[in-house]
Amino acid sequence: MLNEIKISQVAGYILSKENNQTMSILKLMKLLYFVDRASLVEYGYPVSYDNMVAMPFGMVLSNTYNLASGTVKSEPNGWESWVSDKQNHNVSLKKQNTDIDSFDELSEADIEIVDKVWQRHGDKDQWKLVDMQHDSTICPEWKDPQGSSVPVSYDDIFLSFGLDRDIALSLSQEIDNHNAINQALNA
Repeated sequence: MLNEIKISQVAGYILSKENNQTMSILKLMKLLYFVDRASLVEYGYPVSYDNMVAMPFGMVLSNTYNLASGTVKSEPNGWESWVSDKQNHNVSLKKQNTDIDSFDELSEADIEIVDKVWQRHGDKDQWKLVDMQHDSTICPEWKDPQGSSVPVSYDDIFLSFGLDRDIALSLSQEIDNHNAINQALNA
């Protein structure tokens, strides 16, 4: 179950790191995926709790992609509060004068993960990031969706990093339990 406010702040934090606070929506989608993936590997849980899918241009967080595309309505203080509407395939940081305290939904661990992903990939353009996600040595979980989208499970990610199958399934079950509890609380 997507934590929209949190992933919106992650997007805002990433955009705040870009020189002119504007970037291609494709690059932002790739970086957000790498943030969730890095968090899974480092901590055993994602930042966003979004559904991951393989699409023709690589991996994306499904519900986040829908928010960025405008196909679903943003909640108050969510995506539309942080990220501008797409213009010429670019988005920008909507909030001005953001300091680290502005990102109050992000833990120190979240900030650390975003900083690491930015250090590794922030200087790459969207097409380099797409190529990386198509590279089976970098993202072995990506499968060609043949023009559509294919779900990618959390255990696919855990397994791609060499975790034992039982451990991968156990971690995935914990995430599923977290999502079920949050869904019940929000119903």
